[in-house]
Amino acid sequence: MEIIFVDAENIGSKGLEKLDTSIIDKVFVFSKSNTIKLVCEKKLYLFLTDYPCGSNQADFYIIAYLSRVLSSLNHTELTSIHFKLITNDESLISAFEFQCSQLGAISKTIRTNEKIKADVNTVVQLAPKPKPKPKHQPQSAEDKIISNLKLPTALNPDFRKKLGISQQEFSQATRELISKNKIKRSKESKKKWVKR
Repeated sequence: MEIIFVDAENIGSKGLEKLDTSIIDKVFVFSKSNTIKLVCEKKLYLFLTDYPCGSNQADFYIIAYLSRVLSSLNHTELTSIHFKLITNDESLISAFEFQCSQLGAISKTIRTNEKIKADVNTVVQLAPKPKPKPKHQPQSAEDKIISNLKLPTALNPDFRKKLGISQQEFSQATRELISKNKIKRSKESKKKWVKR
């Protein structure tokens, strides 16, 4: 379930009409506009208009209403209900997120003035997606040994620990590399190995 707070004075009736909500969601719309009241009646939203006229009065009422709702819920309800705010007012967003975080409620803000779809269930950024980084395949024990044999090196426990390979993997990989002629003994010292 979601409890959605709509700052309709900020987003207007067009932003409100674009909302896609479920019948089980609670949607509180704050405005003094008769046009918005008609949209709310059509969509079965709760239209809240009983706050004083003036600058930021709707914002104060939204935070007061949010606090009232938050304080009436128990911990289980707080963690299962998602609180959403739809506005473009950064000060209101900050206050809303602060109030939700005080009690550990899950909150999300949807700004309608950015290139974001005003869909309460899905927020889609219309900017191009960055290319995903190729998934890095973990190096095999053989690859680790080969890539670290730049200089003649003794295949001893210190070298194995440096590579982070178990004794069994190290022994098996070393045997495979020798049998495939990928490594050979160094000309300098018979105790050291190099790549072929």
